Amino acid sequence: MAKTIISAFDSPQVAARVLDSVISGGFESCLFSVITPKRDENFGLDAVIQDVPSISARLYKQALKKGESLLVARTPENEVKRLIRLLQAAGGNHIEAFDYSASSQNH
Repeated sequence: MAKTIISAFDSPQVAARVLDSVISGGFESCLFSVITPKRDENFGLDAVIQDVPSISARLYKQALKKGESLLVARTPENEVKRLIRLLQAAGGNHIEAFDYSASSQNH
């Protein structure tokens, strides 16, 4: 089963740098997105939080309000530990993995 992994970063620039790093590490770019405070307007995050428990969703909304950016990945379960290690090494905050339901793709 695929997982949704979310990590907060201090700025869009840091999130973009981390994204470049994980892609260099062998992950496919199409599996990732960066949600910035300006881009949020409840559009980017709402598409993601369908898979996220409400407590965590509130945490990520607060991170955006504080000016942080979110790096979101949809990745196969066998890659979760490796990606989390990369995000931790890059200084990611509030890193969590959630089950990704295929039905939420249609929303």
